[in-house]
Amino acid sequence: MLVLCSGALVFSAAGCVGNSDPVQSPSVQPTPTRSASGPPPSASPTAKPTPTPIPGSSKGPAKNWPVPKMPEAAKEKSIEGLKAFVPYYYELLAYTLNTDDSKPVRKVTHADCDVCFEEFINTADGNKVAGSWITGADFETSITRAIVDGKSGVVLFTLMQGQMLVYSSTGTQYASFEASSKPLPGSMLLLYDNGWKVQSIETEEES
Repeated sequence: MLVLCSGALVFSAAGCVGNSDPVQSPSVQPTPTRSASGPPPSASPTAKPTPTPIPGSSKGPAKNWPVPKMPEAAKEKSIEGLKAFVPYYYELLAYTLNTDDSKPVRKVTHADCDVCFEEFINTADGNKVAGSWITGADFETSITRAIVDGKSGVVLFTLMQGQMLVYSSTGTQYASFEASSKPLPGSMLLLYDNGWKVQSIETEEES
């Protein structure tokens, strides 16, 4: 903003300098020069198109998958903050499994969360090393209750999971996880330290 204001001031000053010449006859109009008005504006650089996200398939893992953006509400230490954070966290887990990229979810995961690492983060990291991948990872949450107590938060929710297929580096499917047929109860414990971090997750297995 300061640069734009400075530019505006310089342009006005140039105009004032031009007006300091002796007064000419009314019948003769001064011809504006390029030096008074400055160089012609350069053409704006063409923005690069955003790559189209490609879901994973037997041909390879997901590509150009956008990292989920944290909602502003999820940054708050409040009940509303918790309600916004939990769905966001599961979006990160889906992104992690589909892309083998665990960096974003690590930033909001406490080191004590065994389930977070064993079932999601370590799985993605292992697939990345092996060249294997997962397709179809998708989660849908519905919050039933949220509690904030000091720096701790507890959220009760239900979870629906999409079908996931696991492929080897050769494109051979060697494992699958069925989609849930009904919402499964779950709970999440979180700690607030300049933002929420997940300390533990528990979900019931479908019988």
